Amino acid sequence: MKEKYQKIYQNIVFYYTLAFAIYTLFGRFTILHALVENTVNAFLFVFAGFFGLFLFSIDFFFYRSYRKMKCYPVYAVFILCAAISSALNYQYGITSNLSTLVWLVVQMGLFATMGQLFTRQQYHRWLTLFFTFSGLIWGIASAVSVWQYIFVPGYRIAMNGRLIRQSLYDNRLFGVFIDPNLGAFVAFLVIWGMVYLMRRFSSRILRAIAAANCLVQLIYIILSGSRSTEVCMICSLSYTLILLLIKYYKKRKKQPALLIRAASYILAPVLCTLVMAGSFHLFKTGVSHLASVMAPEKHISKEELKRTDIEGNESNNRIDIWKGYLFLMKDKPLFGVSPRNAWNYADREHPGSYIAEHHYDVHNAYVAVLACMGAAGFLVLLVMIFCFLKTLLPRSVDTGRMDLQYFTALQIILNVSVFIFFYPGIFFTNGIDTVLFWPAIGYTMQQAGALLPSRKPSSPAADDNLV
Repeated sequence: MKEKYQKIYQNIVFYYTLAFAIYTLFGRFTILHALVENTVNAFLFVFAGFFGLFLFSIDFFFYRSYRKMKCYPVYAVFILCAAISSALNYQYGITSNLSTLVWLVVQMGLFATMGQLFTRQQYHRWLTLFFTFSGLIWGIASAVSVWQYIFVPGYRIAMNGRLIRQSLYDNRLFGVFIDPNLGAFVAFLVIWGMVYLMRRFSSRILRAIAAANCLVQLIYIILSGSRSTEVCMICSLSYTLILLLIKYYKKRKKQPALLIRAASYILAPVLCTLVMAGSFHLFKTGVSHLASVMAPEKHISKEELKRTDIEGNESNNRIDIWKGYLFLMKDKPLFGVSPRNAWNYADREHPGSYIAEHHYDVHNAYVAVLACMGAAGFLVLLVMIFCFLKTLLPRSVDTGRMDLQYFTALQIILNVSVFIFFYPGIFFTNGIDTVLFWPAIGYTMQQAGALLPSRKPSSPAADDNLV
């Protein structure tokens, strides 16, 4: 009977996380976001948060799968630091911090334990369903955005008191997305998802559709001008190339000297950067010419794809933003200025500061933890990162045990970890990066053997090799 109820619980968690992941995608489209921002969206996020907390409570009191993770105490201490920071800064706001605490519990207590709740086959099914739906959703959205680039002049749409740029605006393709950086990043994740599905699909038609989707996503990434996604692509492709080099050297009967192998690993990122930069340049030249032929009235030129918002300011204000948040941290170095109320703190305590004047998001998850949770929270984060690296690094270069599913999960972790250098997630916000990162962490930690000795990680399927 216990196994029956546990199976039901696993199915509920399965569809809850899948539905929430898909829902976070719809919120990134300008029109849909405008329609549900103040009504449906707020209600659904509150409902999803408390329902996730309810599911975690069931696991906490009955199944206790969270206890099987070696680094789980680190999650608990991190949440405790966030709670202390919220309590010490209660006068600057309570509701948003309580919401953050609820979601931290859901993320680290439920999403991250999916590696224990799900079997390898269940996680494969979860990835397959998610990439299928996300590929369809983002494929249509990116295709419409590319169509806008050719035929629709740039415009702005009013949304919640703001004017959101759409189509080709300020020399970059916003398309139908609120944020082209997140739009491009999800597009890159979709490309990896299509690669995952192509290796699974037996139908040539489905493989062709997935390949075409990859092309559409790549076109949008290039036209979006998202440098954060370009950095993710360089890191991701460099890691893949290094894995291929490791496998190549292992197959050779006589391996080259260690110095030569190390040099090849170092040169891999350089090669990826040069190839990608050259390819992007040639593509922009070609697509601008094609667009000018198809829509001569727009006179689209290659020069229109050179961003003007970063001239004389290569960081696009990010350095100033980070300095502004760290300036606030000086007042409360130990536990910071609260997870979600830095703006309120700046308005009341430092009304003339950079953050008070501009109300910018932090645009860096690591800086967000340091400024908003102080040295205590940041130290726990460093311990968490060390725990991840200690567990995952050995197998992350072990091509003999590297299967497609594990490799895809590692790519999710790598790309999200790099992306949040330029984006506020994954601790104090809820987005697709959050709902993908923590299950991937749970799965890879489980497969890499980060469990107590009572359980062993399952071995990869024989027909699921990466290369």
